[in-house]
Amino acid sequence: MTRPLVIIGGYLTSPNDFSALAQALARPPFDFRVFVTPIGRLRWALTRDWDFRPVLRIVRETVAQALRETGAATVTILAHSVGGTVARMYLGDQPYKGEIYGGHRFVDHLIMLGTPHHSQEFWTRQTVGFTNRSYPGAYYRHIRYTSIIGRSIQANRKGRWIERMAYNSYVMIDGPAGAQAWGDGITTLRCAALAGAEYLVVPGLHHSPIHGRPWYGDPDGLREWQRVLMRSSPLVV
Repeated sequence: MTRPLVIIGGYLTSPNDFSALAQALARPPFDFRVFVTPIGRLRWALTRDWDFRPVLRIVRETVAQALRETGAATVTILAHSVGGTVARMYLGDQPYKGEIYGGHRFVDHLIMLGTPHHSQEFWTRQTVGFTNRSYPGAYYRHIRYTSIIGRSIQANRKGRWIERMAYNSYVMIDGPAGAQAWGDGITTLRCAALAGAEYLVVPGLHHSPIHGRPWYGDPDGLREWQRVLMRSSPLVV
C-alpha cells in the first residue's frame, strides 16, 4: 500500500517552496505519495494568534484527501516551523475555539523541522501556549514524534546581517537565553526540543533559503535527516 505523507509549510511559505522536497520523497527509497497542504503566503499572513482555524481546516482536509486517495489508515506529517505547532493542534481532542480535530486517529508519525515549541512572539504566543498546556510534549503515545533542528547560525547582535537577524528571532522566541544561542536562523536548539520526542540536531542546516543553504527542503538537506523517515530506524536519543 502507498504510504501517504502530508507536508505542512511554515509561516509565509508557499506550497511551491516544498516542490523539490515532495518530488524527492516520492522517489525511492521513500516512495511516499506526497500531499502538500495548499496554504499560501497570503493565508499565512492573515493568520494570527487569535484564530488558527482556517489553517487547521486546510490540514484536516488535506489529511482526509490523502487517506481517501491512498486507502491508508494513517499518514506521516512533515511540518516546517510553525506548521509543527499547527500539526500538534490538529492531533488534539481538546476544543480550540469550538472545534475539535482529533487528528491523532489518522497520524502515525509527526516530523517537525525547525519548529519552536515555546515562543514569546506576539502572533503565536497564545497558540503555542494553548498547545503546550493541552498536549504537553510527545502527548499521544501511539504517535512517533521527531523534532529536527539545524545548527548553522549563532546569534550575534553586532555580527553579519544574518547573525543579527538570528539574534532578533532567537531573543523573540527564547528570551535572554537566545542572545548567544545556536539554531537554524529562526529557531534555537532549545526551542526545538520537545519533551519525549526524538531530537536530531543537524550541523549546517538552515531554516529557509533566506538564511542559507542547505535548508530543510533541499535535497542536500534531506540527506542529513532522511533516516527519520525509515519505519524500522527510530533515532536513539
